[in-house]
Amino acid sequence: MSRRTPADRWTVITWHKEGLTVADICRKTGFDRQFVSRWIKKFEKSECGDCIEDDRRTGRPRKRTARVERAVENKMRGKRLRSSRIVARDLKRQKIADISYTTVQRAAHDRGLRPFRRPKTSRLTAKHKQDRLRFAKANRKKDWSAVVFSDKHKFKQFKGGNPAHDQVWAKSVIEVPPKEVERWGLTVDVWAGISSRGKTELFIYEGGLDGKGYQHILEQALVPRAKALFKDQKGGWELQQDKATPHTSKSTTRFLDQKGIAVVEGWPTKGDDINPMENLWAILDERLEQKKFHTKKSMEKAVRAIWDNVDKRLLYKLIDSVPDRLRRIVKAKGGSIKTLH
Repeated sequence: MSRRTPADRWTVITWHKEGLTVADICRKTGFDRQFVSRWIKKFEKSECGDCIEDDRRTGRPRKRTARVERAVENKMRGKRLRSSRIVARDLKRQKIADISYTTVQRAAHDRGLRPFRRPKTSRLTAKHKQDRLRFAKANRKKDWSAVVFSDKHKFKQFKGGNPAHDQVWAKSVIEVPPKEVERWGLTVDVWAGISSRGKTELFIYEGGLDGKGYQHILEQALVPRAKALFKDQKGGWELQQDKATPHTSKSTTRFLDQKGIAVVEGWPTKGDDINPMENLWAILDERLEQKKFHTKKSMEKAVRAIWDNVDKRLLYKLIDSVPDRLRRIVKAKGGSIKTLH
């Protein structure tokens, strides 16, 4: 159906009656050649000689109307467990439309709907949200350039990296190579810290981590490196750590006081999404997945290699993202920032 008005069609026919060519009419009116030619032909073929109406539609009436598409969107948008087959059955049962599930899929796509995996977030109680919101509001304007963010991590031989990045474009599932996984594999436990000025030493440890073991890590991997990184920093530097028992024990508190290490106050219990170390670990997991090793020693060597190759620009970018993380927590009223964009 033409999108131009009947008046435009009459204009074409009038100029045609005056003897103008298609090209002349296009120049005078600015109409496209296809539109002008079509209505001249319809005029010449019409029995009455002045027909400017569209041809009557033939064939089966269109089932996927605007009303049906709106119904599809209302039934699918933001809802779980709503497959196209279920929606098609609902539409038929409610006598809205008798359409196939493939038509439902096309309607959903035309309405801008796409399937997304639900992001995984930590379960947050009202108390967690309250603590997160309080911390975010109190530290929105804090200068994080003099803070060492720390965390421990378990590197796994068959962790698999980020599934969102593991997609293969193909015409058939047969063309997609399988991904080998194994329930049991080599693991390496590490502790490390990062700041806008650089990173600490990567400390590899075995077994569980108690207060004494944590203090030993700080003594070996953190203190010497932090002193070198912040030797010209006025006001000193701070250590970020979560509320794990080895971090908050009385012996660890005494150790930090003796070493003159200031700690970021009020860090919330569920504050993983604030700590940029979590993002760095995810990046390194993907890099480790590309390495080949068969023994624990070779895996440790690979882990150290990817840590040594961490670019300082990446560290600065991660640290620089902290204020935005806090802003998003305030916006989410203490909720997870993974649900915001």
